[in-house]
Amino acid sequence: MSGPDERGQRLDEVTVFFDRDGTLNPDPGYIGRPEDFELHPGVGAALSRLNRAGARLILVTNQSGIARGMFTLADLQAIHDKLRDLLALHGARFDAIYHCPHHPDESCICRKPAIGMAERAIAEFALNRSRMYLVGDQASDIEMAKRLAARSIFVTTGHGSRETLAALSEQGLKPDYVANCLDTAVDWIFQDANTAD
Repeated sequence: MSGPDERGQRLDEVTVFFDRDGTLNPDPGYIGRPEDFELHPGVGAALSRLNRAGARLILVTNQSGIARGMFTLADLQAIHDKLRDLLALHGARFDAIYHCPHHPDESCICRKPAIGMAERAIAEFALNRSRMYLVGDQASDIEMAKRLAARSIFVTTGHGSRETLAALSEQGLKPDYVANCLDTAVDWIFQDANTAD
């Protein structure tokens, strides 16, 4: 599927950061096995649109289940191998996948809303800071976007989205756009990037 404003548009200087659980896939809580991981419908096709336009796609995901002893790093790698395989069926891919394995009490610099994972990507890929987007379903994703001065897109595919949006508004962290699915979010990225040009 192609959005209404796509028409050969290039996004070569654009980077889109994505949350994982609730954004790309259903979130039953602490997914520890590849067989429990599936994408939301339309995710592969939506990401493929960005790939074809030349955007850089980066996954940034909190995975405290490792620190909690619920699954291992090897388990997470197997899940991300499945993610890559599922995306490849649609000609889609991530340029990089970053995860935070720490417990919330560890006060690390990488657990969202901290920006450590994004800063690592910015350094490793020499990203254009003025052309960054972040897509997620949690308050921590939107707060991270604000800290990065990235354009924020909230997808309502996760749990408690109405309550999360209300809390964000109260905190003055209203996202730049609210989408009901990833394909709609991608539509908006094309439109917004074109307007910014």
